Amino acid sequence: MPTLNVIDSGSSGNCYHIKRNNMHIFVDIGISRYRVDGVLGEDSMSKNKVLLFLTHEHTDHISGIIPFINRYKPIVFASEGTADVLKKKGIDVSDFYILRKDLIYDFEDISVHPFQIMHDGAEPLGYHFTFDNRSITFATDMGHAPEYIEEYLKMSDIGVLESNYEEELLKNGNYPAYLKKRILSSKGHLSNKEALNIAAKLSGNSIKKLLFAHVSEENNNYGILEKYSDFATKNFGFETSFLRQNHKYGIDF
Repeated sequence: MPTLNVIDSGSSGNCYHIKRNNMHIFVDIGISRYRVDGVLGEDSMSKNKVLLFLTHEHTDHISGIIPFINRYKPIVFASEGTADVLKKKGIDVSDFYILRKDLIYDFEDISVHPFQIMHDGAEPLGYHFTFDNRSITFATDMGHAPEYIEEYLKMSDIGVLESNYEEELLKNGNYPAYLKKRILSSKGHLSNKEALNIAAKLSGNSIKKLLFAHVSEENNNYGILEKYSDFATKNFGFETSFLRQNHKYGIDF
């Protein structure tokens, strides 16, 4: 049975890990390399396959990439736009596998469906993974969610969906006007209420668990998220919860 390990999720850093047999799949590495050593183990370089899928080039998603690559020699997947930006940052991307949105890629018995996310990166991607008759979708860092993202979530066992800010907290908070405008834009981030509206549309489908993710520590509130999560669980027919920054979670699926 595969396990999803949420190593971190939030505005300060993001890293998700799927353990499946001798394969380790990472989505983003926006944290210190040392924080992933425990899930990989000392023998990971000789016995396990390590895959790294990058969503985009923002610091909270790639800050640990150089030490991670140097130690674990992962197979790295990214869009051409993300790879180009990383190359300008001095990272060797010559061995990266370049992915294009809306194509299906098979790696051994894993299918990966990259899709476009609406964010202010060079060429950001979300991911839908399928293996062992199970599937999981990562859809964070986006100003709005087109219908195709809802469709990926509907068919997933687990959905990881952005719920970045509570609108009133953001508007009345201390962020400068330009940053508030960026977050509220169509290429910014999803609010709690937007995430809850998407959750409502997933009712009656295959999804079993939805995780509200990439939560802002400045513009959100865990008490509010708990109320939204409880409401969704009681009314939409699947388990809903939220991810706290600097908390680890392990979920079998």
